[in-house]
Amino acid sequence: MVYFIPARYLCLTYILCYCTGGRGYTIEDEVFALFDDLRSLCFEPVSLFCLGIIFNARQLALKLIANVTYGYTAAGFSGRMPCAELADSIVQCGRRTLENAISFVNAHDQWNAKVIYGDTDSMFVLLKERTVKEAFEIGREIASAVTAMNPHPVTLKMEKVYHPCFLLTKKRYVGYSYENPDQVKPVFDAKGIETVRRDTCGAVAKTMEQSLRTFFEDKGINKVKTYLLRQWARILSGRVSLQDFVFAKEVRLGTYSTRSSSSLPPAAIVATKAMRADPRAEPRYAERIPYVVVHGEPGSRLVDMVVDPLDLLATDSQFRLNDTYYITKQIIPALQRVFGLVGADLSQWFSDMPRPGQDFIAKRHSYALNSHRTRIDYYYLSTHCFLCGELVQDSAHFCGKCSKNEAAIATAIVGRTSKSEKEIQHLAAICRHCGGGDWLLESGVKCTSLACSVFYERRKVQKELHALSTVATDAGLYPRCMVEWF
Repeated sequence: MVYFIPARYLCLTYILCYCTGGRGYTIEDEVFALFDDLRSLCFEPVSLFCLGIIFNARQLALKLIANVTYGYTAAGFSGRMPCAELADSIVQCGRRTLENAISFVNAHDQWNAKVIYGDTDSMFVLLKERTVKEAFEIGREIASAVTAMNPHPVTLKMEKVYHPCFLLTKKRYVGYSYENPDQVKPVFDAKGIETVRRDTCGAVAKTMEQSLRTFFEDKGINKVKTYLLRQWARILSGRVSLQDFVFAKEVRLGTYSTRSSSSLPPAAIVATKAMRADPRAEPRYAERIPYVVVHGEPGSRLVDMVVDPLDLLATDSQFRLNDTYYITKQIIPALQRVFGLVGADLSQWFSDMPRPGQDFIAKRHSYALNSHRTRIDYYYLSTHCFLCGELVQDSAHFCGKCSKNEAAIATAIVGRTSKSEKEIQHLAAICRHCGGGDWLLESGVKCTSLACSVFYERRKVQKELHALSTVATDAGLYPRCMVEWF
């Protein structure tokens, strides 16, 4: 297959490699001109996908050059060329230029436009009851007029159109963006919200993005409510991947003002616990430590309910994911900040929804594997019948009616065990393909990568096999399955 690259792309690459100014340093005009050319090429159809990625990376590099050059003048402690007077002058000139542009746009009757947000070097202009193409036309007129009223090289450029859009707070907005008037499919563009932040978990980011996409495409809140109720039901019933509920936040041991370990951030708590078990587990400065939130005793603080994900994923683990915390303290507050603007009350939605029941395998503790019940919830946690799902007393696996049907019990246990064994064999084959060799069948899968979705699924199936093995052993069908081989 032959790829044809336009000649101007090749020329652009040449300009990046060599200085065309004939001097030892690239002049300012060349940096800005090259930045504009690269940015425009990022949104054009290119034969090679990787070429578009390269162009995007290079235009970001040029943007950083311009930003850092100014930033050095304001960095008095660590800057290489500090000059506070120059930095203050730049800020004041930029502020005055922005205020003049905002006043000019708001005072222009022909455009019927209103600047609803301005920050440093950009403006968000509201154009009511206009199409995307009309917005581009007016935007270009505004850009030309504002550029003409400012001295060279101050230039205002028409960048994109958001339709629709949520403008939350300063530097926090999201919407469907159009880079040119002929663009048919918009791009989901988010800045500063949970979908692009790294200090939240995947469940929050994925739920928010899908909710926003649903709202943008359907222009209504009813389908968003239906989607959220379905997602909350999946979380409460345990039909989710633990990978989406792992937090990973930076830890800077030695910089916290408190001396009490119980007052440290959750990630630091998990790090100190690991260091007690192994002093060599001390994290590097600003290293991100993963943790999950599990159920604790009534009235427990957050720092008392955080554990390492591997502790929750252990086959004989007695921890349970705190699904209520993730819904009420993470998902709902993040989405309420967005959909509260259209009058939605997500807390009320969650309060009114019926609570689904968990699968018995997810709720049942493996008492045979751990006879030391150190917490009180081991004694009052309800269990359900393996066949019909009815509540049973004590540690019984079947209700009185189903326990009389031995054939149905044997069929159900063998069927579920066979299905789980096939799943874990399939997952082991994937791990064997990734790691290589046949050592997996002899010593088991030793990989514990928290970034691998197969690892979470493998541990989930292992827990199910252990629970099924307990039921089968108590029913006298066959010995306990040695799932640790897998």
